[in-house]
Amino acid sequence: MKEHYDLVVIGGGPAGTPVAMEVAKLEPNKSIALIDSLGELGGECLFQGCIPSKILEASAKHIQELQNLSDFGIELQEKHYALVWEKIKQRKQEILQRRTKAAKDVAEGIGNIEIIKAQASFCSKNTIEIVLEDNTFLEITFDKAVIATGSKAYIPTYKGDGLSEIITNVEFFANMELPKDLSIIGGGAIAIEFAQILAAFGVEINLFIRDDMILKNIDTKASDIILKKLEENPKINLLFETSIEAINRQNDQLEITYIQNGAKKRLLSTKILSAAGRVANISHLNLEKAGVEYVKKGIVVTKVLQTTNKNIFANGDVVANFPKFAHMAQYASHLLAQNIFLEHNFFKPDFSKNSWVLFSMPNIASAGLSAEEAKKQNLDVIVDSFSFNVEAKSQIEEEDYGYVEYVVERSSKKILGITIVHEEANAIAGEAALIVAKQMNLRELIDTIHPHPTLSEAFVMLAKQMMGKIMLQKLQNPFMQFLLRLERLI
Repeated sequence: MKEHYDLVVIGGGPAGTPVAMEVAKLEPNKSIALIDSLGELGGECLFQGCIPSKILEASAKHIQELQNLSDFGIELQEKHYALVWEKIKQRKQEILQRRTKAAKDVAEGIGNIEIIKAQASFCSKNTIEIVLEDNTFLEITFDKAVIATGSKAYIPTYKGDGLSEIITNVEFFANMELPKDLSIIGGGAIAIEFAQILAAFGVEINLFIRDDMILKNIDTKASDIILKKLEENPKINLLFETSIEAINRQNDQLEITYIQNGAKKRLLSTKILSAAGRVANISHLNLEKAGVEYVKKGIVVTKVLQTTNKNIFANGDVVANFPKFAHMAQYASHLLAQNIFLEHNFFKPDFSKNSWVLFSMPNIASAGLSAEEAKKQNLDVIVDSFSFNVEAKSQIEEEDYGYVEYVVERSSKKILGITIVHEEANAIAGEAALIVAKQMNLRELIDTIHPHPTLSEAFVMLAKQMMGKIMLQKLQNPFMQFLLRLERLI
């Protein structure tokens, strides 16, 4: 281990590792330290977030498919599957190990990256103290640093002696215990994914939602479809407009005391999981000593992700108001690495290009602006949707529900946003992201030829539908009718 590094990256997840790798490749003579508390590359997304949850989601979807076999003319006499939870746990572990090993092999193979398993905090504007596994304290200096420590689950404070029993996604994926019942605090993306996935495995779910709606940051039209699915699921108990007061131990269970509709109520639960939001993981960094400004939501940065210390940058969930997605952190990592390499802040991330997928059942995918966001920005747009119930591939797969929706700038016909609701929305979300990022217009999309029958045909069908309506509206104009008659005469 060196005493000085040209670049120190704190955090081995998608906001940090790509920066270290790219700078190392561009500048092989420079020394780079990649510090991570686990000493494994991947971050929370790999170990306790998006990857393990999607591994469970894949198994849950197969259970649903088996239960719906009769729709495809396949009849089984008795129960046709057995849930082997240990095999699912083993599969999850194998995939995680394979992915983190691949990342570590690449990083170590570059040659000038040193991966250090340690906790890191700042001592000054260019000095970091690290605590190794054996509790040894060391100080290292740096020319530039990147903070990429991500975020962690927020656990609300309640009364009672059962608070220490509340788990988060971290503890769930570390232990992988499948409880008989589970109470989930929250109505956002993580809460909904956990509820639907674990319900498919037979877990009785109580979903405590503070507001009168779920997924409040997602387009209402889309979230209403998910709400209907939740309401139809006999394993999920929706508790809207609830305020939890206390959590107490009650023998081998936990008693939740809450207020709903002005009445105090109680509910016993085997396990409680908090999915009530996330907070920036900065409490251990001693940012004041580094001259790095931060607020409650995270580190304050410029448009090029530079902190108030000009030699320190921050990326990903640890940044205030940064979109909380691993792929956004990866996207910004490339721009940040280029700026560090060039030693000029030329590149800044464009968050308007953001795309995401909620792996609910069905999926919700989005790229660019939703109709509600466009309305808030007072944009002059046309909004229209195409239903999958008339799309061939969806009918074949018995997944003929949901829709594709475009938000189109009226004057230019550019597609500013796309929302997709479908069981396989994740499979075509990439094309939606490309359409928005390249600011394609309806005519350009109509000129593309999509294979048949595929889900992606819906993109062209909606473009044709919208252009058809626009043309019909134009033809109703008397002047346009006169020009058309004149053209035919000529």
